[in-house]
Amino acid sequence: MLVIGLTGTIGSGKSTIASFMQEMGAYVVDADKIGHEVYLPHSFGWQKVIQTFGESILSSDNKVDRQKLSEIVFNDTASLARLNDIVRPLILKSIQNTLEELRRKHVRIVVLEAALILEAGWESLADEIWVVTAPENVICERLSTYRKLSTSQAQQRIKAHLPMAQQIKRATCVIDSNFPLAQLKTKVASLWEEISHRAV
Repeated sequence: MLVIGLTGTIGSGKSTIASFMQEMGAYVVDADKIGHEVYLPHSFGWQKVIQTFGESILSSDNKVDRQKLSEIVFNDTASLARLNDIVRPLILKSIQNTLEELRRKHVRIVVLEAALILEAGWESLADEIWVVTAPENVICERLSTYRKLSTSQAQQRIKAHLPMAQQIKRATCVIDSNFPLAQLKTKVASLWEEISHRAV
């Protein structure tokens, strides 16, 4: 089984690339979706987050209000570190279990879409690391359009990631997403053809 670790900062275009690869036949493991499961009410992760940050981050239906939590952790590096210490091991364990299950099912190519692969030291989960990039102003514009974040909020999120130059140094493959979708899909199709010959 060939595992492609697809990473890059928030708003870089990872999900678009992952969706293209899924259309082409890859099985996509979305670490962000797994992260959401960690916060499910009354789960172990939910309990630890509440113990650490208090019940003020809960919404009326007892769910963790991700917006409230983000306002805390992205304005305080110590808080962000505490949150990472809680959720990263839980996400990692779930990813490992999922990959093991996919190996048993003889899945050929898996895309692990995870913004934190490099920051969290999860490179060993993947055979290759593909980093998706885009200019910071383009990322900020995307975050403003799709996530309704202000420029300062977008920049805070970007700064929480490893600097792009360092990500690129550790990449097997770099994909610039700042192109029209049709052109970008053609690039991904070319990469897919290449890895398909190796994943047998």
